Formats: sequence, structure tokens, C-alpha cells
Amino acid sequence: MNALILTLLMMAAVFFLVLLLLYALSAEQRQMQKRFDAMTSKGNFDLASITRVKKNRNKSDHKVLKKLENDLAMSGILIRPSEFLIFWIALAIIPSSLLFMLGSNIIFVIMVLVFGLLTPPLYVNKKRAKRVELFEQQLIDAISIMSSSLKAGLTFQQALVSISTEMPDPISEEFGRVVKELKLGSSIETSLTRLSDKIGSQNFMMIVSAILIQRQTGGNLSEILTSISGTIKERFKIKNEIKVLTATARTSGLVVGLMPVVIILVFMLFNPDYVTIFFESNLGIAMIVIAMIMEIIGYLLIRKIVNIKF
Repeated sequence: MNALILTLLMMAAVFFLVLLLLYALSAEQRQMQKRFDAMTSKGNFDLASITRVKKNRNKSDHKVLKKLENDLAMSGILIRPSEFLIFWIALAIIPSSLLFMLGSNIIFVIMVLVFGLLTPPLYVNKKRAKRVELFEQQLIDAISIMSSSLKAGLTFQQALVSISTEMPDPISEEFGRVVKELKLGSSIETSLTRLSDKIGSQNFMMIVSAILIQRQTGGNLSEILTSISGTIKERFKIKNEIKVLTATARTSGLVVGLMPVVIILVFMLFNPDYVTIFFESNLGIAMIVIAMIMEIIGYLLIRKIVNIKF
């Protein structure tokens, strides 16, 4: 009974630590979204529709569920947030519980539990990051098409149609959704703001902000977009340089983070007694828990160091 209670407590502790990790990793995106909301709320464009959208969001879903819904949609995983949460909990609890009831090694049970907790959110974040990165790489070509369409005398909505039909996924799919919303009666401001919330890209936020401001104050949108295109190109150049300069630090963090796990697996393979002895006393269990917490803190610190804002 004591072993069962201990296992359940460790499962709950690891689960909440994973949630804390995901919350910390999304801090920068939340801060960027707040700045964007504060900037766009200063204009007078379609305030009623934007306020209506925000009220509907607050009433329908919790912020965490809304973010999860956006992440699933942007990653291309077509399931509801509730279904994903059920799958996540089932993958984390059911295999580890079955192994525990079958009398498997407690170390192996905990590893299966951790694997079940980490795999779904990491998979979603990886697919979303890859899709967002591809979307940002396509922005320069999209701006070029948009600018050329405006110079040729087409309307802004027709320029969006050109992007949705001439460019590959994912940008064609996202702009195609905007075009469909416009045909259903949504305003350009509301549709672009909703897409910006979904993407969470600072480069795309600059484009949306320029479009919204231009529609309010006037000006040559084609020249504005051309200027923003040059800015985005410079940002990509700086980003690639930062990746090269921080490659050693990121590799070191990965090696340091995986080294304890690899050592434990080697000991379990050749001499399991070296590992199981930690679970035979309260001191050993406390050392395991402290080590896990320090591993997570170390990962967050290294990520904070190498994640340079520009």
C-alpha cells in the first residue's frame, strides 16, 4: 500500500511539473500576445466586432484550453482539446498502472509514466513549431504576391485570394480560411486578428499591425509591405546567426539533461541493485525527487540563456 501511494504521489508530482514546464515555455508567447492586443486595441477599427470576439472567447473556453486548441489546429492535429486531454491522461496513467499491478520494476514504471506525460505535448509543440516556422518562411513570398496584386489594382481581399490559391501549405490553408471568413461576413480586421492569435508569430503580427493601421490612417500599403518584407529578411538573418552562435550551448544542455537518464538506463541493464536501492528508503526517494526537480530547473535555465530575444 505504501508503494502504491508513493507511486501515485510521484505521478501527480511529475504531472504538475510538466504543466509548470509548459507554462514557463509559453511565457514569451503570452507576453508578445499582450503587447499585440494592447497595440491593436488603440485603434478605432471595428471595435464592436473585436470586443464581441473577445467576449465569446472568455465565455466559451478557458485560456489554457484555448491555447491548446490553437496549438492543435496549428500543428495539423484535427482533434478537440478535450479528446487530446483524455488521450494524454490515458497514455500517462494506463500503461504505468498496468505495469505496476503486474509487479514490474518501479523504476521502469516511473519511466513509462514520464514518457506518457511528456510525449503528447512535446509532439504537438514540435509539429506546431515546424508548421509556424514554415509559415514564417513563406511570409516573404506572400508579401511579394500581396504587394504585386495591390500594384496591379486588385483589392486587398483579392490579394488574399491570390495567396490562398498560388502558394503551398500551410500559408495557403490559413489565408484560405481567412478568405472563407470574409465571404461569410467577417471583417478583415477580425479575421486577421484571429489568425494572428492562432499563429503567434511576431513577424506576422507586424504585418497584421501594418495592415490594420493602414486601413485606419491610409497610406501606400504596397510600400509598407515591401518595407516590412526587408525587416523580416533581416530578422531571419539574425535568427540564423544566433542559432549558429548558440549551437554549442544548446548541445551541451541536451547532453547534460540526457546524461542522468542514460546512466540510470545503463545501471538498470547491468546492475539494477544500484538504482533500486534509492527506493528502499525515504532519503533515496527524496534524492530522486530533488534530482528530477533540479533537472527541470537546469533545462529551463539553459533554455533561458540560449533563447536570445531580438
